[in-house]
Order: sequence, then C-alpha cells, then structure tokens
Amino acid sequence: MKAPKVAATLFFAFVTLLAAPTAASAQEATSAPVAAVDDISVNSSICGTGRVESIATNLPIRSTPNTTGGLITTAQKGYQYDCDITVTGGWVTACGVYSNLWVRINFSSQDGFTYAACLDDV
Repeated sequence: MKAPKVAATLFFAFVTLLAAPTAASAQEATSAPVAAVDDISVNSSICGTGRVESIATNLPIRSTPNTTGGLITTAQKGYQYDCDITVTGGWVTACGVYSNLWVRINFSSQDGFTYAACLDDV
C-alpha cells in the first residue's frame, strides 16, 4: 500500500512546483529535484511565429542547449529575437518551470539557445 502514498507525494511535489511564485527568474538549477516534471507545463509551440521575446531578466543565451554550453550573452526582459526551432536539451529550472525545452534563436548573425519557459511568441 505504499504506492498510493508515493504517488500522492509526487503529485504534491508537482503541484507545489506549479504553485511556486511566477516571478520571471532565469536562475539555473544546480541539481535535479526528486521527481522530474514532464514538459506539459511549458508551451511547446514557442517559436511558432518565428519571433520570441524574453520574459526574464538576465536570461542566459548559450552555445548549446545545456547549462554547460558556453555563455554567449544574456537577454533582458522585453528583448526580442528571431527563432527557428524548439529542441530538447539539459534540464533546468527557469521562470518557475523545470523543463528540458530550449529554443534556438538568431541574433547578430549567430545562433544561441535559451530556455523555452522564459520566452513568449511575439
């Protein structure tokens, strides 16, 4: 009878994560939480218009879709970029969401990757 208790605990952890403050923070996770949350809480159609806007301050733009990718620059809230694809990469907690969805953006004739959870279509 321990399975229902574990399931209830995981559900509570998921609800707690979703109920966390929604301040747009682009802080990178240093360790994974106990249970991984699927990408259901992230709009997977980000970049559907071909242009996105940062909803976070100091949003890292990296050379690869992972927190170990070289830091190219940081975006500020309201900055807009052209984008072409959404990809899966390293897991990160950003803008109140734990996800592995990243968006490839283009700026100054170079590509970079940043967290889909911290972007809105324009």
